[in-house]
Amino acid sequence: MAHRILIVDDEKMLTDLLEKHLRDCGYETIVANDGGSALKQLQKKPDLILLDINLPGIDGLELCRNIRAHVSCPVIFLTARIAEQDKINGLQFGGERTDGAHSGASAQRGTK
Repeated sequence: MAHRILIVDDEKMLTDLLEKHLRDCGYETIVANDGGSALKQLQKKPDLILLDINLPGIDGLELCRNIRAHVSCPVIFLTARIAEQDKINGLQFGGERTDGAHSGASAQRGTK
């Protein structure tokens, strides 16, 4: 059985790119474009969550806190925020890691 990855980001170009690449690598993917959708997708029991901090409505940090009430899988923040405090906040809210400096253009090229 393939590992299941939940991708949570409001940038469709980025989610499409990540979804295609991860599926090509043999992973099962689930995509959510906002916090409410992400919480609903938790019933599918993801093995890993890739989470943007800058989401409409509930931000990724608060969403991570809510996710932790339901699942214990790793959460990796993908974000354009690169300040040290943002990395600390990500870890304090339950994330495993914060990978910064993604943007639609750089993600499309596959670079940081």
